[in-house]
Amino acid sequence: MPETLYSLGKAASLIGDSAIAEGSWLKVIELEKNTALAAQAHFGLAGVHRKQEKATQAQHEMQEFQKLQGTIGPPRSE
Repeated sequence: MPETLYSLGKAASLIGDSAIAEGSWLKVIELEKNTALAAQAHFGLAGVHRKQEKATQAQHEMQEFQKLQGTIGPPRSE
């Protein structure tokens, strides 16, 4: 279930487990493609990449997030 994967990624990110967060969010993106949940996963990945000092990857994920935001509207609030 993509929502569960997203939540797992979020929880992992909060406790500092970047590998699980990244893996979970990449799977969400693979499953969801162009949905609000995929946009949120791109946003989360951007944060993980920033923490890892991977500026280019972080910028790419933010661009994907912004692109999806332009096509699907605002993200769901949690």
